[in-house]
Amino acid sequence: MNRKLLVRSAIVLTFILVTRVLGYFLFRNMVLQSLLTKISGRLNSDYQMNLNVKEAGFTGLTTVVMTGVTLIPIDGDTLLHLDSLRAEPSFSSLISGDIRIKSLYSENAELSIRCHDGTCNYSNFLKHKKEEKDTLRTEKNYSAFLNKVLRQAFNLAPQQAELKNIRFSFHNDTLSQAISIPSFISTSKQLEGTITDDSTMSQWKCTGHFSQKEETFDVAIFPLSTEPQSLPFLMPLLNASCSFDTMHLALYDMHYASGLLEMQGHFSIENFNLYHKKISDDTIRVPHATFDARISVTKNSASLDSTSVVVLDKITFRPYASLTSLNSKLYTLKIRTDKTPSSDFFRSLPEGMFDVVRGIEADGTLRYSLDFELDSKQPDSVQFNSSLKKEKFRIRKYGDSNLLKMNGEFIHSVYERDRFVRAFPIGPSNPSFTSLDQISINFRNAVMTSEDGSFFYHNGFNEDAFRKSIATNFKAGKFVRGGSTISMQLVKNVYLTRKKTISRKAEEALIVWLIENNRLCSKERMFEVYLNIIELGPGIYGIGEAAPFYFSKKPADLTLQESIFLPVCFRTQNGSDTVLIKQDN
Repeated sequence: MNRKLLVRSAIVLTFILVTRVLGYFLFRNMVLQSLLTKISGRLNSDYQMNLNVKEAGFTGLTTVVMTGVTLIPIDGDTLLHLDSLRAEPSFSSLISGDIRIKSLYSENAELSIRCHDGTCNYSNFLKHKKEEKDTLRTEKNYSAFLNKVLRQAFNLAPQQAELKNIRFSFHNDTLSQAISIPSFISTSKQLEGTITDDSTMSQWKCTGHFSQKEETFDVAIFPLSTEPQSLPFLMPLLNASCSFDTMHLALYDMHYASGLLEMQGHFSIENFNLYHKKISDDTIRVPHATFDARISVTKNSASLDSTSVVVLDKITFRPYASLTSLNSKLYTLKIRTDKTPSSDFFRSLPEGMFDVVRGIEADGTLRYSLDFELDSKQPDSVQFNSSLKKEKFRIRKYGDSNLLKMNGEFIHSVYERDRFVRAFPIGPSNPSFTSLDQISINFRNAVMTSEDGSFFYHNGFNEDAFRKSIATNFKAGKFVRGGSTISMQLVKNVYLTRKKTISRKAEEALIVWLIENNRLCSKERMFEVYLNIIELGPGIYGIGEAAPFYFSKKPADLTLQESIFLPVCFRTQNGSDTVLIKQDN
């Protein structure tokens, strides 16, 4: 009985297969035209785009050939033009319905983005952006969704490909830029292509290999010139520049089973240069960096495994990050660095971000750790612990940092948005300088209450204040509260610029740690300097200038009411920043 059932099943399956094959050959051109008509109709109705195909048909067994393809917005400039396209899908995938492209050949194509008065020729595609985001938010199975997307990407990326004269261009009211791919070839053994910046004629080479079957790739990109070449589009679009000697990107493994998607990849870059005014005043330079990542995705979570490794020159980081979405979103971040020789630690810091401290030489070792966790439904319970731990640490050489300058008289220069305002000495040679014991205790207490009540008890950082800052900013959805201490404000004004760049805040925290953790300056002297440089009104710096200006008094004679008034002037002139690392207890 079972044998007869198997025979019947085989006959039925064979009949279905034969019917599908015959149907494919008999009606394939009709189906292709129907599909193009359907796609064209949807583009027209949903996105106000006209898709035109001059000719479309089959050649050989499964190869689709199209010529004269254009995609043009209604009342807009051409978005896509394609002279010819030849794509060969896998025959078995046509039968199963899960399309996989075996080979692709294209010539003379251009994707042209044009914007005028804030309207771009691709804007119509953005009108369903909210609906697409809502779909992603309601997606209940992260791993299945991501696995589907990645598999489709690999299925549509052919193993055999040859592209000639492909161009991507961008035009708006003030600029025009384009890149070209004169040639790109992919085979079962390797891929190779060239990218040209049409504006500067700079060229980059792309080499490596790609496997559609194994769902892996390993590619390297490098400039053909020995001189640094900035990547196109970044400056006009993002006001940034970026160059490197070699970039290596690889996906070594991707496995999906029982609802778990696991991926293992690699990223490395040599002689990396980056400039963006919100990141740093200067170009950031990293001689060597690598990132070996292991990523796991489940039904409701995604995580970067703690076995992942980041190497920044001679500093090794071991990060862990996760996002879990059940009744709320739980964000977790943990970072650990290996124990690093102190001088190697400072030398490995990116040039252009930590220029004040990179020249420091020291004995002993340093190790950084960070623990962060935030529940979107309970932001007030946020956890944040950050520390830089030292072992037998001793500074041998300060380089250009001059971290000891606050211990004696020094010249303080005031800048506002890169504009020099004035300079004045902090010490006895300045008639307005006021020693701490000559400043009213009322004013000292008022500043402490207003700015940092635990200044004399913490080691430069107030993590409780920073946790409250994180919770407040998260609930507001924007930056409304900082977590600066007096130590951080002092370092910002004495050693750094007042620009709120990422690099300045990071270096500020490291300098605070160095000064406070190694007792390079006493708390009393730090507070004294602080009270003599704070801006207490337009062009009024320090209590020695403010007391006679507002009340015709010496700083020692200020009353409680007068002392409470002055920090209000300070708050109107100064912003607050954030805490990054704390004292090692």
